[in-house]
Amino acid sequence: MIRTQFPNVVTLISIFFGFLSILNSFMDKYSIACYFILTAAILDSIDGKIARLFGVTSEFGKQLDSLSDLVSFCIAPSFLIYVLFSHGMPGISGEVIACMPLFIGVIRLARFNIKEDNPYYFEGLPTTFNAIFICSLALYVEQYNIIFKQSFDTRLSLSLILISSFLMVTKINFPKFPALNFKSGKTNNLRLIYLNLIFLVMIISFFFDKYYISFLCVTSAMIMIGTIKHLVISEKVHIKFIKKIIRK
Repeated sequence: MIRTQFPNVVTLISIFFGFLSILNSFMDKYSIACYFILTAAILDSIDGKIARLFGVTSEFGKQLDSLSDLVSFCIAPSFLIYVLFSHGMPGISGEVIACMPLFIGVIRLARFNIKEDNPYYFEGLPTTFNAIFICSLALYVEQYNIIFKQSFDTRLSLSLILISSFLMVTKINFPKFPALNFKSGKTNNLRLIYLNLIFLVMIISFFFDKYYISFLCVTSAMIMIGTIKHLVISEKVHIKFIKKIIRK
């Protein structure tokens, strides 16, 4: 009984951390709210692996995981954006933009639930990574406001959030988390090396108290690399297609 339900318990704990993030957002504890979302992201990355390891994957677990994503990576980030960035925005524009991770995230989750899973790539930016990017931006903004004693440009922050949220429903392929071994092929090995380098940079930045800068740079770079790679590949495909038409 414990073995079969353990992955679901991990998923429920992830939902609880999403709930705690919402509470801390309304108490103006933005950093803590971010850390709860990031903790939920860690749990989200292992619950499926635990289920496969124990051989207890199920449709119920899949649906529960989707609901966990809704709470921790759609609702919680939207609340964080609302309390941190929406002040001073004209009319209800702040509320509308704050709702985008939730609104677009729900569409993505619904689409993901009825599509066949690709073992190597996510189609569109995952809700989890969008939430991680929002947290990295929120942590940077909070530290910026403390250090420079002035508010970071809200319009720039909300523009970046709109872009990352929109990427969730695009056709852009973003690589999945690599297998934690060097026996799964060259592509996986390169991703694993890249991941280790990221962790090394993050660890070093903690010693210099610049974690919020490196964290934002890393998340932004990962989004940009995936997007640029997709655009380059698409351009090459279009050029080949045009050449074929010309030859005919």
